[in-house]
Parts: sequence; C-alpha cells; structure tokens
Amino acid sequence: MPGAADAKALAAAMRQTLNLPATRFPMRANAAVREPQLHARCVSAAYAEQAADETRPLFVLHDGPPFANGSLHMGHFLNKTLKDVINRYQLLRGRRVRYVPGWDCHGLPIEHKALTLLQLEAKDLAPAQVRALSRQLARKAVQEQQKDFERWGVLADWSGPSVYLTMAPEYEARQYDVLKRMVHDGLIFRGFKPVYWSPSSRTALAEAELEYQDDHVSQAAYVKFRFASVGSNEAARVLDKYGEKLSAVVWTTTPWTIPSNQALCVNAELDYVVVRPRGAASDACYLIASALQESFATMLKGDAETDVELEVLETLKGADLEGAHFTHPLVNRDAVVLVGEHVTTDAGTGVVHTAPGHGQDDYFAWMAHHSKPGEHPDILCPVDGDGCFTAEAGQGLEGLSVLGEGNTAVIDLLKTSGNLLSINEYHHRYPYDWRTKQPVILRATAQWFARLDALHARGKRVLEDSVQMVPPSARRRLEATLSSRHEWCISRQRAWGLPIPVFYHKVTGEPLITEESIEHLQNIVKSYRVDGEDGEVEREGADCWWDLSVRELLPESLKDQADQYEKGTDTLDVWFDSGSSWHAVLPSLLEPNEEGQIRADVYLEGSDQHRGWFQSSLLTSLAMQGTAPYKNVITHGFTLDERGSKMSKSLGNTIVPNDFINGCTMPVPVADKGSNNKKKSKKNSDKAQKAPKVKQMKVPAYGVDVLRFWVATTDYTGDVSIGPAVVGKASDALRKVRNTARFLLGNLQDFDPAQHAVTHDKMQFSLDRYMLHELNSLAQSVTAAYDAFAFNRAQHALSHFISTDLSAFYMEATKDRLYCDAADSQTRRSAQTVLWLSLQALTRALAPVVPHTAEDIRLHWESQLQGGIPLEDVPGSVFLEKGWMPSAEEWKNDDLARDWTAIRQLRFEVNRVVEQMRQAGRVGSQLECNVYVVASESDTRIADFLAPLANSSSELEDVLLCSSVEVVASETEIESAEQFKANCQLAMGPNDAPMDVKLVLTPAKGHKCPRCWKYAPEVDAAETQLCLRCAQATDLRSVADLAKSLIEEDA
Repeated sequence: MPGAADAKALAAAMRQTLNLPATRFPMRANAAVREPQLHARCVSAAYAEQAADETRPLFVLHDGPPFANGSLHMGHFLNKTLKDVINRYQLLRGRRVRYVPGWDCHGLPIEHKALTLLQLEAKDLAPAQVRALSRQLARKAVQEQQKDFERWGVLADWSGPSVYLTMAPEYEARQYDVLKRMVHDGLIFRGFKPVYWSPSSRTALAEAELEYQDDHVSQAAYVKFRFASVGSNEAARVLDKYGEKLSAVVWTTTPWTIPSNQALCVNAELDYVVVRPRGAASDACYLIASALQESFATMLKGDAETDVELEVLETLKGADLEGAHFTHPLVNRDAVVLVGEHVTTDAGTGVVHTAPGHGQDDYFAWMAHHSKPGEHPDILCPVDGDGCFTAEAGQGLEGLSVLGEGNTAVIDLLKTSGNLLSINEYHHRYPYDWRTKQPVILRATAQWFARLDALHARGKRVLEDSVQMVPPSARRRLEATLSSRHEWCISRQRAWGLPIPVFYHKVTGEPLITEESIEHLQNIVKSYRVDGEDGEVEREGADCWWDLSVRELLPESLKDQADQYEKGTDTLDVWFDSGSSWHAVLPSLLEPNEEGQIRADVYLEGSDQHRGWFQSSLLTSLAMQGTAPYKNVITHGFTLDERGSKMSKSLGNTIVPNDFINGCTMPVPVADKGSNNKKKSKKNSDKAQKAPKVKQMKVPAYGVDVLRFWVATTDYTGDVSIGPAVVGKASDALRKVRNTARFLLGNLQDFDPAQHAVTHDKMQFSLDRYMLHELNSLAQSVTAAYDAFAFNRAQHALSHFISTDLSAFYMEATKDRLYCDAADSQTRRSAQTVLWLSLQALTRALAPVVPHTAEDIRLHWESQLQGGIPLEDVPGSVFLEKGWMPSAEEWKNDDLARDWTAIRQLRFEVNRVVEQMRQAGRVGSQLECNVYVVASESDTRIADFLAPLANSSSELEDVLLCSSVEVVASETEIESAEQFKANCQLAMGPNDAPMDVKLVLTPAKGHKCPRCWKYAPEVDAAETQLCLRCAQATDLRSVADLAKSLIEEDA
C-alpha cells in the first residue's frame, strides 16, 4: 500500500488527468475597483468608435433634459439607465447610436435655488445679477451631474461640445425659430386671463409646474346672493313675487374670491327649485338645484338635533334663469346669471359663484356671454403679485394675503352682512408651487399665450397613426392632456430665462413682435459674448436683451422708432425651452425624412411628462412641422422606498444612487415586534402614525452594474421600490449570473471555436442539439422583449435559462463529459461548443444592462483565446463586435424539445427516488445508483425515444447523474434484489397523452472508478482499475499505471 504522501501525489496526478475548469475570471466582481478600469473601454471609447462608423443605420434616442439644480436621485438613475439600455441594445444590433445628453438650465427651480442659497430675494437684485447667479449654479450642477452620469456607465461623448444646454446661445437662437414660426402662423397672442400664479415665487406657473397636496384645508362657505331683478321671461313671473326674500346660494372653497364675483352660473338643463325650510322663523327662501336639496338641508341643520325639511315652492329650468340679477353680498353691484356646461350637481348647490379673474371655467363662461369681436369685457382681479388684495377690493382688504388673513377678513364681512349661511373646514386636493411647496392661486394677469385648439385634431391623429406608446395606456393620458388645453401660457415673470422678444409702445402699450424683430434678435444672441476679467464668459446669448438698448435690439427698419418703445420683461416658460429641444438638437443628428420632418426614434421620461416635456415637444413640433418629434414614447414610474412610500427628506427615507454604488451606512425601518398581535387601542393607534423605528445598516459598495441590474428587472412602467433588501436581491441574482459565466469560461480554457467548434449536424448527443434549440428560443424571446422595451421580460427569460436550463441542468449533465472525456474528443468539443455559444448569448443579452460585467466576461474570454495575454492588451469591446445573440433556424427542433421535456420530467422523478434511497441509508451519491425504466407494453413511445439514448452512449447516464440506465420491457429483467420503485407519468407536450412509466432504482453494479467516480463492472473491488472510458481517455488502465508514469517522470 502506498504511504499517505504517495496517496496524495497519486490523487493530485489523477486530478491532472481530468479537464478541470481554469479561468482568471474572479468569482467576486470587486466592482469598486474593476468598474472604473473597464469604464473607458465600454463607455467613451465604445461610443466614439461606433459613432464614426457611418455604415451603420442611425438610431437616435433624444434625451429629455433634467434640471441643472442639484444632486441626482434614484429617479435620475432609473431614467438614465433605461435610456442607456435601449442605446446599448441598438448598438449591439448593429446600429449607430447618436445620443446627446442635455440639461434644462433656465427657469424658476434654478433661480429659486440660486437665490435661496445666498438668502437673497429677486426683487432686491437687478435682472443681470439674478441671471449671473443662476447661470453659475446651473454650470456647477451640470458639471456635478455629468460626473455621475458618466460613472453610471451611460454611453455618450461626455465632452463639452457633445452635450446640450438650454442656456447656450446656439440653443437659444434655435428656440427663437420655433417662436418665430408660431408668431407667423398667428398662434401667439397676449391676453388678460386667469393663470396659475405662485405668490411665493411671484410668477405664473404651467400645469406641469404644479404639485397637488391631497390634504389641503380650505374654508368652505355657503353664501347668499339676494334676488334683485329679472327680465320679462317666465322666470320673472315666478321669482318677482319673492323679492328680497329670495336668495341664490353658492358654495365656494375660496371665499377670498367673493370680492371679485361678477356673475352666477347655472346649468341650462338642470332643474332648479325655490325652497323654504318648514317651520322656520323667517320667510327666507333659497334658489338651488333640485338634485342638491338633501345636502342643502343637511347644511342648514348644522349641529341641531332636528332635521330640516325643505318645502319646494317653485321649479324652473336653469335656462329660464339666464339673465336674472342677484345682488353681490358685499358691494353695491349685481351678479348676472349665466349658463355654463361646467356646472354640475357633484357638490355645492348647483349655482356657481363666478369670478372670471380667478377661475378658468369662470373666465370662459364670462367671455362666452360678454365678448364680441374686438370687445374686451372688464375682468375684476383685485389681487397683486404677492397674493394680496389691492385697493380695488375695498372694504379694508388692501394688503391682506388672500391665502391667509384676507380670506378670514372676507368671511367676517360676509357674516356682518348677513349673507354667510355656513362655514366649515374642507379637506381636498389643491395645487402647490413645485419649488416653494406653497399653495398657488388663479389670478388674471396680462400674459402671452399659444393657441392650441388648432393643433388638437392633428395632434390626436399623429399620436394614433405614427407614435407607439409604452405602456399603451399612456396614449390616453397624453391625448387627454392635449385635448384639455385650449391655450398655453408661455410667459413667466422671472429674470432667468429666454426673454420674450416683445417691445411695448410707451403710450398705447401695444406690443411689437414680428418675424423680423425676432430674427434680428436671433442673430445678436448667436454671437453676443462678454468676458470677465479672468477671461471666462461673464454674459452671453440672451443676456443681450438686458445689456443692449432698444435701438440696438430693434431691426434696421424699426430703429427710428426706438424712442417710442420699451423692452418687455417676461421670459419664456421653461417647458417652451425644453419643448423646443427637438429643433435645437436633432437636426445636427438626423437627416429629415421625405416630408422634411425631424423625428427621434425614442423619447423616454417619467409619467409626469405627459403634461410636461412630451406635451410641450408635441405642441412645438406640430406647430412647426405638423407631426410629433418622436416615433416611440416610453414612460416610467417613480421610485419608492421598500415600504412603497414616496421618498422625502421629512420621512428620512431618501436614497441616492451613490449610497449603493460606493457603499454607506443607511437608516432602515425596523418592524415593531408584536404590533400585530393584539388589537390596537386608540393610544397605540396614535403611536403607529409616527415615523417607524430605524436602525443603521452598512450597505456594501455594489458598484453600478448591480443597480443597473435592479432597473432592468423591474416593471418600470409602474412605480418601483428600492432599498437595501431589494438591491441585495439584485446583487445575489447578478452573482449567480457571474458564477455561471465563470463556469463557462473555466470549461472553455482550451477551446478555440475556429478549431474546435462542432457544427449542429455533427453533434452526436441529442442533448447538445436540444440545448441549441433552447438557445435559439432564448434569443427569440430576449430579442422580442428588448424590441418591445420590456427589459424585465428579457432578464427574466435569461435568468430562467441560466438557472433552469443551463446551470441546474446542462452544466450538471455535461460535467462528466467535460472533465473526464478525452480533451480533444468529439463529445467534449460538442459540449464545449454549446457552452461557448451559451457564453456568447449570455454576454450579449447582459451587455445592455450590465456593461462592465459583460465587458469583463468578454475580456477574459478573449484573453484565454489569445494565450492568456494581459486583459488590458485585449483590443476592442463587446459593444463593437459584430453579431447579436447566436441563433439559427436549423437549431429549432420542436420534436426534439418534446422528447427532452419528458426526459427532464424523468430526471425529476429519478431524483425523488434517489432521495428515498439516501433517507434509507443505501446511497450517498447519485452515481451509486442504476436506473431502470420499465416501458409499458401498451405504450411504446417511451421505448421509441428513450431506448436509443440509454443503449447507445452515456448520454442518459449523464442527464440522470447515475452510473447506468437501462430501458427494460419488464421488471423481471432486473436482477438486483434491492429495488426502489416509483410510478410516474411523463408528458411530452401539451397536446400529447401522458406516458405511464415505472422507475426502478438499484444500487449500482461494480465498483467506483477512481477517476470519474462512476460505478462500472470492470473496476476491481479495491477500486484501483479505471473504467473503460477513463482508460481510453488517459491511456492508463489503473492507478498502478499512473504511479508507474509518475516514477518515470521523476527519473
């Protein structure tokens, strides 16, 4: 017997006869170190090389510009990663990607932050100072955000000229093209209309600049308007007899607008009643909608114990009330009754208080009844830019805030006048300024507008005919947003923006804005630049509007009138800025189509952009080129924490991408033990409303790819959750993928496809051909998913293939072949061919999502292929290689797939019986078993497809992980006395009748081969002989031969 040292040497020598895996590809990603090393190769270098290849067809995803005003959050990461996945996929499919990142640099968010940081007020500074501070903040934010975007692996040319900024002079000049065209087509006009106004920001706001608070509290009031007079219609005969006893009652959640009341609105089709409370001390009666009597009676009851019963005195149609006059409750003027379709019976009284200076519906109703061509009826709006009453409001209200003490003062005046029936708190949804987080009001001001009615029909047709929406439900949202807007307020009362190039006559106030005047300013903007003492740009582009005189800004034909005009102070809505980006950016990337239109392949942003960038881009594009600027619009949801809550600083649940990329210590909620065990008391219930307990958790540095993998595995079309547990699961899933790649690389250490690949028709084992069928199906599924922008479906298909088909099945079934067959045998090379094709498929399917990981896999493969050269010396990139996932029509074989569906079921059943043998203490390893499949006499299908596999090679042994497999006609053919049995049914396909199969497992015959560990009759009891297969593979017959060869080597 050999000594212990000799035994170890023999064992080591025996291992050397095996084809064991070997690769330098590490099990752990070490992303913090490795990703930066791979960055240039798979980001900037890859982008530059592919962009220069003009033989590729072009693909353009147009980047919606984020605001240049702060740090990036998880929503930014979700957005940029989704865009990058699309671009990288298109690149891998052979297209030339043109992607120009951009930033939205103008507007209130940036101006507000710049001034807040310095604790300054815009009203205390000159416009030039405000603009300088805002530009400085925007530049700094762009630099900081750009570093993060690059670190996230976003494929682009991140050099200065290859990004776009809405504050750049060339961009501003292109934006004036859009305005000029809309002026030419008569779409731009000036009007005195109610718009959303932010007292805290002192500017008009667009719908997209609002946030809605669901728990806003208003004072809701029922207010009386006493009857004054009516015309000579049917209503006159009915109402006159009640005189001043009769009051129309309105319900309003904005009592502060009562001083601005100019009318009452009713619905022409509704029934209205004159009612009087039965048994009331007074003979007062009220005009309300018939359908709202019950809620009106409840209001009159108040806190009383006795219900109020209403007596109906008269019934009229709303149409009969038109033209009646009721006395204003606070001032000596009448409110005329108008009809309007906006009046409903959802709440209130069916009689609507109408202040056209403070409501969109009110304004349109007023204008419909009072405006004739050329007529501009007076609209009351006694509220200034700070949201305070002006002297026009009278009654001591001047200077009071309408959202505070002014509202209270109006309520007191209504009480004093005897016209307040009821007042109570009302909780409802209310718009707030998106930046200051303060409530807004509707306030009529002189603003510039774009007419949209003419664009509605064309826009709807374009969206239906030529734009794909993901998800499909987004189409309805965008169409509804478009059709609901009649006008677009494009002017803002801020300094930091692109000036509206309008001049006003000093005497008449008439505006001057023409194509010629705009074009002249365009030319100035393009070239205007003033450098500071340090040589850096101090003022440029649109700053000329504030720096130059009226004479310099007017075109030559109007210079002699310069003394008669003064410059306007309004700037363009930032949504007009970003909405013009298709015209400012895309012409340099794309050639126009046959109709002369410029259209990007994809726009992708968050769901809030249906009323923002998607809409403003559509409107400007419809106005200029009659179509949408995009072919595909993709919408993603918002990022929430792991509990499904919106992230906010006040809740302490905000997460930023770098927390996971670089690692951090993060507070996480801790469940309150036992909180659900007992019914909570009122006291406990109150405690439950407090912020959850938290503990500090150390989050490792996952790197970028793990976070990108999380993005690709979510259904981004809805809101998505993120947190340590979620990212931890993504990390585990990616680690499994990485380990699979390591196994593949390790077993391809001596494989060169050019020399060793086995063609499909030469593959001896049907298992290998079956795996190519599965690879072909995988390529089709993943490709279809990527084409549909369903990245989670692509990753699910890949993950299922890796875990179910490759790792748990094929890799297990081929280990014996790979490790123990002769290194250059056809059987081993065939298996290696499948592994190589699987590696290519895995690498390419992963590459759009985890570019660093895919690049690392490819580098290690190429290094192995080129004799182990250093990784840094390997040329190229996975993103520059030709070809997508390997597939071929000849690989498709549905009949073979049905056979292997049954075999895999058989494998599952065998494993169950082996487990029974383990529990009985009869076997330790599955290789200690022989498997007998007893074919049914009445059903020959099992013998037809399984017997050839069992009797011609070790293929079925490898799949079932046993030492031998036999298909027998009867149990009597089985000689072993010790048998473990099971009956099962195998289904080959969904439409095939199942096959009845009996399994019999016995302890394996013979003894264990010391090399492959399979049991074979030719192995001796001392287990020193090799099995026949291993002897042929090594030219050794026994351990003794191996020992002899070692002695000869030593000699």
